[in-house]
Amino acid sequence: MSMNSHKKLEDEIKFKELLKDPVRLFGWVFPYFIIVLLLLGIYFVKNLNEISYNVQTVSAPDSSNLKKEIVMKKGGITAAVDLSLVKSPTTEFIAKGKELYDANCKSCHGDNGMGDGAAGAALVKKPRDFHSTEEWTIGRSIDQMFKTLHEGIIKNGMPAYEYIPASDRFAIISFIRTFVPYPPITDEQLKTLDATYNLSAGTTIPNTIPVALAEMKLVEEKKFLNDQLMRFEKYVNFSQPSAGSDLLQKSAVDFRKVFASFVRDDANKSLEKFVSVILADPINTGFKPAIAQLTKDEWKMLYDYLKKVTQ
Repeated sequence: MSMNSHKKLEDEIKFKELLKDPVRLFGWVFPYFIIVLLLLGIYFVKNLNEISYNVQTVSAPDSSNLKKEIVMKKGGITAAVDLSLVKSPTTEFIAKGKELYDANCKSCHGDNGMGDGAAGAALVKKPRDFHSTEEWTIGRSIDQMFKTLHEGIIKNGMPAYEYIPASDRFAIISFIRTFVPYPPITDEQLKTLDATYNLSAGTTIPNTIPVALAEMKLVEEKKFLNDQLMRFEKYVNFSQPSAGSDLLQKSAVDFRKVFASFVRDDANKSLEKFVSVILADPINTGFKPAIAQLTKDEWKMLYDYLKKVTQ
């Protein structure tokens, strides 16, 4: 082997010399670089579906759609509110307010009224912190707080508690007012409250039933009325002709409206009521405007016929 060939071979195997000129290492690294890129490409293609998933943060539900369950309760007239007790609440009155607060308010507003109750976490708008003096929607005076309990603030997720006796609502407010100092109660505020809500004369409380039960009864009532309507239409269309059925066929344009108005609008209570309901709005009660031209005997014939077929 010649001297030049031996020199060239030695130059090619001196790796320390390569470190002095790093660019020459690219020829050694390049194949590995290509292999790594190829493996990454294969992994990406195999997992393309998982990698491309979009993740969207789930927001809190709209508090205006939240339903507050109501217990079944018989209505009536509550006793007059002792406004002097409202102005200067006793220990017992405040203790009663705490019990009512725990039952109705604590789940959202928290044990100490700081708006940190467990149920409040689901609301879009954070429940009222009764320790804060800022950003009250209606206000923190006694009359404003009572209005809030009576009417609610739907946009904030605050339901109305008008079904709770007025005295009990004042007890709740009295307890809330123990958290921090509140504006003093004035005679003028109590006078305005009394004039607005008839507090000294007692409060009329309507009967209440749970929302789920009310919805079920509405569904049952609708089904019952639909069944009645089907029987009514079948009877009118397929029964033996009579003077009453002929008069109905001639006067009516919408049997469904006729049936609904006769059953729901108290038009079936008496002949006089029937005539007044129909004449007040013939079109929306299912009749032709020309029905106003019926004689007294024809009105009675039509009423008796409808009374018969809707029983």
